[in-house]
Amino acid sequence: MADLYCRGCGAKIQSTDPGQFGYVPEHLLGQDSVICQRCFRMIHYGRHELGAVKADQALQAIAQGLDWASGVVLVVDILDFESGLPPEFLRLLGDRELLLAVNKVDLLPAQTPLPEVEVWVRRRLKSLGLSRVDVRLMSALTGYGFPALADAVAELGGRVLFVGVTNVGKSSILERLLTMRIGGGQRKGIKPTVSPYPGTTVSVSQWQGSGLTFADSPGFVPQGRISDLVDAEWAVKIIPHRSLTSHLYPVSPGDLVLIEGLCVVECVEAGENGLLLGFTGSGVRWQKSSRKHLDKWKGKGPAFARWDERTVSLKAGEDLVVSGLGWVSARKAPFRLRLHVPAGVKHFIRPNLIGPKI
Repeated sequence: MADLYCRGCGAKIQSTDPGQFGYVPEHLLGQDSVICQRCFRMIHYGRHELGAVKADQALQAIAQGLDWASGVVLVVDILDFESGLPPEFLRLLGDRELLLAVNKVDLLPAQTPLPEVEVWVRRRLKSLGLSRVDVRLMSALTGYGFPALADAVAELGGRVLFVGVTNVGKSSILERLLTMRIGGGQRKGIKPTVSPYPGTTVSVSQWQGSGLTFADSPGFVPQGRISDLVDAEWAVKIIPHRSLTSHLYPVSPGDLVLIEGLCVVECVEAGENGLLLGFTGSGVRWQKSSRKHLDKWKGKGPAFARWDERTVSLKAGEDLVVSGLGWVSARKAPFRLRLHVPAGVKHFIRPNLIGPKI
């Protein structure tokens, strides 16, 4: 009998071990299309069981998908852009031409011009040495940008693979494409499993569209992203899923701008009238305090045992990004800052995403 695979997450179907991916009770195995028990409970009850797929398993599945594919759509989250382009993942993709789907643009402030965002994205790609990339801004939630995305996908050949780091919205994008003409107008039946939890997709799962085959893939697990260092409930809170919010603070030496238990930005030196603008698009927020309370704030939340301290210089018009969390942007003056983050969490400095560009 041929192997069966879950239509929701791609796991190989088995009926022997409920504690492993792909489990289906034996009496349900005769159905034409089947989803595993984990996907069923995630879709209908929001229950997250068995955790995320292991990083090495995801990597193996992605590599197999790349060997199969005629074209690749790389999905990134605009609110966590740099974390979606880790060097180790880009090396895996090699020198392929890529279609970059920049998701979640609906979460940006309404007054942010999207043509300006696209220019910013292209400049960031150039700074990362990525020149053979076609860019599409989009929102899997609202459908913005999907006609243009569908036209670009149609040019990728008959086998199109969707890749990206965990929780950027690959499965959500594929789900919407399947309802369009390019996907055969599949508005009913089993769809890719979509959940707020990281690592939902287990292996490559294929979907027949109109003259082409789509394939979803497990999310690549990047190194140094804070949302991958906490448990599933905290990850859901941290991963960008809400409209971007900001908090503006006049900051002097000794002041802290922080997200409790996750990140502290300490002001060491500040130019005249300097401001720090904190951005998040999740269930956590920035606040201001003073250095005497530093240890108290670090001990809240997930309560990490080890923290790193790094000295960072930030020019006016630059963002200091904490991977998987959010960022602070320097306005009106330069700063010298001391960044406190859980051990191993990466940070990036970049030109500001939001607001006037220098």
